[in-house]
Amino acid sequence: MNASTLPILAIPDDRSLFPVLSLAWRTDPQHEREARELLAKGLAQSDRWGHPWHQITGDSGSMILTVAAEQPRLERWLHAVADESSRVKSGLVSKPMIAMVGKLAGAENLLATATDLCGAKISQPMALPSKMQQNSVEGYQRTLITGEDPIHHAGAAASFLALCLLTGGSWALLPKLVENLGNAATAQISRNLIQRGPAITWQGICQGTGGMQVFEYLVQALPSQLKSIGEDQVQELKHFGLANLSRAWRSPTELAHTASQYQIMGWGPSLITDAHSELGRVTRDDLEHAMDCLLRPVLEVLGRS
Repeated sequence: MNASTLPILAIPDDRSLFPVLSLAWRTDPQHEREARELLAKGLAQSDRWGHPWHQITGDSGSMILTVAAEQPRLERWLHAVADESSRVKSGLVSKPMIAMVGKLAGAENLLATATDLCGAKISQPMALPSKMQQNSVEGYQRTLITGEDPIHHAGAAASFLALCLLTGGSWALLPKLVENLGNAATAQISRNLIQRGPAITWQGICQGTGGMQVFEYLVQALPSQLKSIGEDQVQELKHFGLANLSRAWRSPTELAHTASQYQIMGWGPSLITDAHSELGRVTRDDLEHAMDCLLRPVLEVLGRS
């Protein structure tokens, strides 16, 4: 069986004697704890095949199980875990996606087994409406705005770089801009899963009741700030993004975990496997379009779309 035809992200890597598998599930925040407990229970039941090295992580609507062991043992273990995890109700978790890092030569049986038991392609979710929530605690108002992740409209690489521009490096625009507002204002943006689909969440906090003023200012200031950035700074941004993505290659286990995370979160696993080419193709127009897509939920909540 040709590994390239499988619904599995298989990454050749000769650094480890043992292959590393990373299985990832989508769930819902209200079910995340229960699903993780059931998965851990299933993992314990699989101990009859020996206890391989493993770690379980979970947040933002996903759970990831990463395992490393010699190939025959890993294949037997995979059968056991797949059997246990199949008993978890589909309302709690999706069918898992999987990434494998290791020597691909001779791994055909393992890849085929992983495909039959776990490999899944997640269909594109329905459109996610933009929503706003507000609450006040001890004189501070917190405003949350959620909406679609821009990846389906702007692409993985441009979306990633736009987020880096907002939050990473010495040029991070969000903290600099909201500092101008005073009023103890802060703003953040994060990526998560909502209704098992890729989403973004904007959070603004300020003293008093001026929560929407934070976002009114951002939708005016961010596009002009982006236009003022020179081509040299765009290249610096790409270098920053490449360095960030390259950290996944520090070890086979980190690589497998990050690859499955980018799969299950819908962030574009090609950013992990071919970051240099993906980022290199992003133009200034792509970056501006991605920023517009990131701001779209805010504009819709403000009634300006």
